Amino acid sequence: MNELWNGFRCEKFTFEDRDAIVVFPDAPAENGRIVLKTEYWGAFPDVEIQLLKNGYHLAYVKNRTRFATKEDCDTKAAFVKFLAAKYNLSEKCIPVGMSCGGAHAVRFAGCYPELIACMYIDAPVLNFCDFPGKWTGGSRDNIWGNEFVKAYPDIKHYQLMNFPHHPINMADTLVANQIPIVMVYGLEDATVIYEENGKLLEEAYGGSELLKVIPVEARGHHPHGLISYSSVNNNTPIVQFLLDHSRN
Repeated sequence: MNELWNGFRCEKFTFEDRDAIVVFPDAPAENGRIVLKTEYWGAFPDVEIQLLKNGYHLAYVKNRTRFATKEDCDTKAAFVKFLAAKYNLSEKCIPVGMSCGGAHAVRFAGCYPELIACMYIDAPVLNFCDFPGKWTGGSRDNIWGNEFVKAYPDIKHYQLMNFPHHPINMADTLVANQIPIVMVYGLEDATVIYEENGKLLEEAYGGSELLKVIPVEARGHHPHGLISYSSVNNNTPIVQFLLDHSRN
């Protein structure tokens, strides 16, 4: 079904029994890049819109869960390959992951590094001991009991420290494959603690120029990106990093 998304033509369809969408740039770039929003479709879309204006396609396929299961990673890989074949695009995509979308982006990249050009993650969930491990309270905040155990029914809370599928466990694979990443976080984020999540990835990259880290003053977990919560007040540093590392 053809519609418009933020002024760009898009197609909505079903892929492997999941809702999916692809958005087309007005003037496609020669490199055929696909920007893959990994979770929370439509949320904080400015970076995606700027990349569309630079000729990149944008796509999304719905997840079964927001906690980055292998099944969802495999679906993303099949989806990217499907889009590349159907529209004559590159299989090397640019995952964009915010919060739990960061978990999807990093685990997907770790499982399929050959499909990654570079990525943008923002306040990423990389350590399930922090999120949702600490969210075990009342019914409203019991993300662990309401969501996580449905994604990983065999794991008990006391086993979480030794859980093999934390997204951060993919860090060595990302480093070994020299995957460029721009990572943004709010200095006042009390939902996904940077020191327990993104900081671990920063340590894995060991000061490499392949990882650009942008801390944002006076920002909590939201809003993602740099608009309104940065002296820059636009997402140019994020967009430029992605363009610079995905031209070829």
